[in-house]
Amino acid sequence: MRCLFLRFVRSIGLPRRFRRLASWRAVAAVTVSLGLLGAAGAASFSSGSQGTYVVRAGDTLWALSQRYGVSVSQLAATNNMNVTDLLMIGRHLTIPSNKPAPATSPTGASGAGGGGGAQTVNASVFCANFLPSPGPWGVLPDVLRENPQRLALQPIFARWANHYNLYLPLLEAINFEESGWQQGVVSSAGAIGSGQIMPQTAQFISSTLVGMNLNINSVSDNIRMSAAFLTYLADIEGNSTCRTIAAYYEGPVNLSQYGAFPDTQGYVAAVEALIPRFK
Repeated sequence: MRCLFLRFVRSIGLPRRFRRLASWRAVAAVTVSLGLLGAAGAASFSSGSQGTYVVRAGDTLWALSQRYGVSVSQLAATNNMNVTDLLMIGRHLTIPSNKPAPATSPTGASGAGGGGGAQTVNASVFCANFLPSPGPWGVLPDVLRENPQRLALQPIFARWANHYNLYLPLLEAINFEESGWQQGVVSSAGAIGSGQIMPQTAQFISSTLVGMNLNINSVSDNIRMSAAFLTYLADIEGNSTCRTIAAYYEGPVNLSQYGAFPDTQGYVAAVEALIPRFK
C-alpha cells in the first residue's frame, strides 16, 4: 500500500506546500489519504508583527515568505502591497508573525495563508478572474542583469523550452521565482536546484516523462526536468498558464480537489508578474 501511494504521489509531483512542511519520509509515514495531502499545512496565521527586514538585491515576496514561514498574501497585506508589486532595494518590510491561528478547512473561507482576506477558491474561478501584470516588458531582474554567470543559463532555458515546445518566459520565470536561477539552492525540505525539484519528483520525471536518467544536480538536467514537468502540467491543466503555475506550486490533485489556496494565488501572481520581464 505504501509503495502504491508513493508511486501515485510521484506521478503528480510533490505539492510545494509539503516541501516546506516535512521531509518525504515523514510525509509518507503520516499521510494515508489524498484528503490529508491537500489539507496539510492549511492553518492560517496571525497578523502581528515579528520584526522588519530591509530589502536587498534579488529579494522577492515569495522568497521572503519562504524564509519567514508566512504566506505571500499575508506578507503583502501587512505591508500594504499587492502580491504583484516589485520590491525596491532598501525598502523596510514588516514581517508578520507566523504564530498559528486556529486551522480551517481547505475549502473554508480563510484558506492556507489567511493574509489580506484572501480565500481558497476554485482554480478555474481564480484563473478566470486573475489579471496578469502589465510589465515591465523585457526588463530582466537586476540580479540577473548584474550576474553574467546566471545570464549564461539563458541558452539552456531556450534549449529545453524549445525541446518541449514550452513557452520560454514561463520556464524562465518559474525558475527565477524558485531559485533566482541558482543551481546551488537547496530548500529545507530537500528541493534542489534551479527549478527546486524534489528528488522523488525527479525520479518520476526521469522515468515517466523523459525516459532516461537525469541528474538533479546538473543545471541542464534540472532545467530540463522543470521544462518537462511544466509541459506535463500544462497538458493536465488545459494549457492554462495560470493553472499550470498553480499546479507547479500546489500539485494538480490538490488544485483540482481543493482549489487555489491563498499562498498559491500569491505564487501565481508573483510568477505572472515576472513573465513579461523575460519576453
